[in-house]
Amino acid sequence: AILRTSLGDVHVKLFPDDVPRTIENFTAHARNGYYDDVIFHRVIKGFMIQTGDPLGDGTGGESCWGGEFEDEFVRDLRHDRPFTVSPPAALP
Repeated sequence: AILRTSLGDVHVKLFPDDVPRTIENFTAHARNGYYDDVIFHRVIKGFMIQTGDPLGDGTGGESCWGGEFEDEFVRDLRHDRPFTVSPPAALP
């Protein structure tokens, strides 16, 4: 997938076999324009950036199905190197 930003493109590898609902939600939103003109609402230089929140304040949005869906955790997919992309996990 390619995320097109005002500062250049970001190429990401998707894992639909491992996290199918997460990828379905992301690609459905991308295709329907949900992420168009959404800002990076959290930037910590040298560490991380966050985007995808339609309100731009970090409070989140909703899934392509209209509500929440269960987090998909996979042992082999983790944040152990730079340039890792994932959705936020739901908080209890």
